Amino acid sequence: MSAHILIRDGSPHWWLSTDVWAVPGNDPNGAPGAPVSGQKAYVWAHVDNIGDADAQNVRIDFYWANPAGQMTAGVVNYIGSGYADLPADPKEAMGQDVLCLVPWAVQIVNDGHECLLAVAHGPNDSNPIPDPLPASYSFDPPAHDQIAQRNLTVLDASKMASMLRIAVNGLPRQERRVRLTAEFGGELDERQLQRLGLARLQLRPAPKPEVQVRLSLEPRCGGQSDGEKAPSLAVSVPRGETVPVYLDIQAGQLHPDHYQLLHIVEHDDAGKPLGGVSYVVIPQGKENRL
Repeated sequence: MSAHILIRDGSPHWWLSTDVWAVPGNDPNGAPGAPVSGQKAYVWAHVDNIGDADAQNVRIDFYWANPAGQMTAGVVNYIGSGYADLPADPKEAMGQDVLCLVPWAVQIVNDGHECLLAVAHGPNDSNPIPDPLPASYSFDPPAHDQIAQRNLTVLDASKMASMLRIAVNGLPRQERRVRLTAEFGGELDERQLQRLGLARLQLRPAPKPEVQVRLSLEPRCGGQSDGEKAPSLAVSVPRGETVPVYLDIQAGQLHPDHYQLLHIVEHDDAGKPLGGVSYVVIPQGKENRL
């Protein structure tokens, strides 16, 4: 008999987990929403034990990182931990919401657009995660039920004058060559909308791409970007280094009643998805109503 700790991934993209969320402000029991740069937020995870043995004193570690597709332990930033006793629950009828006991001081990095990660360590787990994590450890949520990732940010169309940055992280002992691609479409379910604080806006998903996206290895200068500018970009990463990719989003054609779901997906040489970062672009001024 063994425990089996579960923090659910997102679907169809695993980095869109609804089991990891933030509550901005000073009240950890307040309404979920988008964290605000320079202010405090609390981080939660919904954790279950679908095994056939109880798990006592399960530790959930919480991290934040600059937006990136594939992440390693060496590039994430530890926030704090929470703890839970999880009885065996093979039918996922119970589960617990676990609070990170340390508040997250949201960094003014990349305008506050950061990714969240939750990793559970439990005794008697059927597929344990290394503890402590080596710096070279690559997080692979699809292969480990104890890991969930939330790389989802709300962008107001009126506040995108500056380019966003996405980190492409290298491995400690080998060079990497990957390709980033921009993919549009999809619909957020009601739980996602609530986690982001968007449910009250009553927006509909855009039926077709209504924003323009360009990826570049160089930041825009004077309204222009040097280098390759397209919805797809090949990136070579020296071993042990991180290469920034700049994301330029133009949303002038976004319908006032629509939101645009945008995914920047990192692929390996064979085309396998390694991870991604997603954005919800909302019409100009809608963020003021959140």
